[in-house]
Amino acid sequence: MALRWFNSKHIPYTIVDGMDPNQRQKRNELFDISGLRGNYPQFFFEYQNGTIQYLGNFGKLERLNESSNLPSEVLSRHVEIETWEKIFGSVVASFR
Repeated sequence: MALRWFNSKHIPYTIVDGMDPNQRQKRNELFDISGLRGNYPQFFFEYQNGTIQYLGNFGKLERLNESSNLPSEVLSRHVEIETWEKIFGSVVASFR
């Protein structure tokens, strides 16, 4: 489901298979960043300078998807509500 959201919103992504022995080092680096081991899926943002930030788990992406469908009046009154556009809007534009 999450990958379908990324695809539909044209958000670039890379999959790291945590069970693949060839990706073990990358997996462990990501676990160190998130502070969570063996909790899948995890989502990260990699900045153009190579810095990686933990974004959240599937629940976080689900909340972003749901909140993106809220009326604009609600979102303008509650600027603390995160949406796909707030999190990924400038990112998607930078990859075009």
